[in-house]
Amino acid sequence: MNNPYNQKAAYRKTQVETASPEALILMLYDGALRFIGQAEIAFEEKNIEQISNLLLRIQAIFAELMTALDKEKGGEIAVNLERLYVFFLEKLGDANIKKDVAPLLEIKPLIQNLRNTWEMAMQRHQNSAPAAPPRPRLNVAV
Repeated sequence: MNNPYNQKAAYRKTQVETASPEALILMLYDGALRFIGQAEIAFEEKNIEQISNLLLRIQAIFAELMTALDKEKGGEIAVNLERLYVFFLEKLGDANIKKDVAPLLEIKPLIQNLRNTWEMAMQRHQNSAPAAPPRPRLNVAV
């Protein structure tokens, strides 16, 4: 019997394993925003355990994004992203320690803007990339 949860997990695993590095970053931003939405609900319900778990998951995402930064290639942009991620981690820590939604709501639009900017950059890069050369056709006479 197929478990829908297992099917969803398998699909997600395949998605991650086949995604480009750029798409993985977008997926991480999407995951952070999804967990923020869930954390907002947990705050409304005063579900302390779920709040803590979700905020830790969001922190793990930004810790992962920080480790993926290449300051040598990324230069000033990578340095500024690192500062932004540290800011996010601090706010998430504050929200978790104080069990206060305000720091989370403060960073949510920044994360959404960062995600949207990343998606636009990906699209522009795809549109500016040279097209693949046409595949040669076989000329077969019957």
